[in-house]
Amino acid sequence: MHKINRLNPEAKYRSDEYYKQLYGKQALITRLGYITIIHLDRPSKKEIQKRKEEIMREEIAGETFSDNCALCREFDKHAFDIVYYMQD
Repeated sequence: MHKINRLNPEAKYRSDEYYKQLYGKQALITRLGYITIIHLDRPSKKEIQKRKEEIMREEIAGETFSDNCALCREFDKHAFDIVYYMQD
């Protein structure tokens, strides 16, 4: 499961320490250009690579948002975080 937080224009400037304070020391941080991926579900290296490829496909295809609204297009111009977590 993942959540996209688009309302974070300063994401590219935040340190790993910032995210570890926010999400806990167990958080794994992956940077993909202006996208910060936070993994809270302890994925394997293979799973992390799969997620990065999926995110890049969505970004390149312009499919990050299913809704093609003007506000969504504005959010697309900014850095953002994606958080993967375990769902109970």
